[in-house]
Amino acid sequence: MYVIYKKYGPIIEITEIEKEPSKKVRLHSSRKRGAVYGARRPDNIRRTKQICVRRVFSAIEEYGCPLMVTLTFAGDASDASYANDSLRTFQVRLRAKYPDAHSLFVPELSPRGRIHFHGLLFNVPLCLGDTRQGGRVVSHGEERESRTLAGLWGEGYVDALKTDGSGKLAHYISKYITKEAGQTMFNAMRILRISHGFPKEFVVRGKFAEELARRYATQNPITEWTRNNIFLGEITKKVYDKNRP
Repeated sequence: MYVIYKKYGPIIEITEIEKEPSKKVRLHSSRKRGAVYGARRPDNIRRTKQICVRRVFSAIEEYGCPLMVTLTFAGDASDASYANDSLRTFQVRLRAKYPDAHSLFVPELSPRGRIHFHGLLFNVPLCLGDTRQGGRVVSHGEERESRTLAGLWGEGYVDALKTDGSGKLAHYISKYITKEAGQTMFNAMRILRISHGFPKEFVVRGKFAEELARRYATQNPITEWTRNNIFLGEITKKVYDKNRP
């Protein structure tokens, strides 16, 4: 039995595999920027969404509440390559302004074909963001006056909102990956852009994973499934949430 233990935020995943997997072999070359590609494969979309959720959970646990921001373009916003470069520049400027800052962004296309970005900023002053209750703004953040983030962005308006650090943020941001994955204009750009050093899920394999998994032997998982693989035999995955009794 081979065990893989994964932890991201309050979520624990324990995978038990009947036969130990051999060394991973890459079957597909990586997608390179600059060429025109067909639609993304469903498995790639699913994996990217999964990465997004896990990274956000990990960041919330490590850094606490983030700012949720939307970056818009004042000028032409239909060039995906330009938008991609602008976002990368913003992330560099953000780190220069706030050395401990981390960010994660996903693009969205408006009904009129204009690109904008939704993202989370960690380790930046929360006072920059508005406070909302039930969809209504109850107090304005300092960004409205200082235009600090807008100055770093340099392309248009920036909407900043305080968050409560809920795990729902991970699923809210990741939904844009599924929504925009079919847009041809996004095929030559990253549909998920994460800053360098952004927290990752904690992964352990083998004997140590078995020891960690024993801690949850008497607990009820929130999700469990089993399937058979012709190479690995029976595979069982159990998911636990430390925030649930």
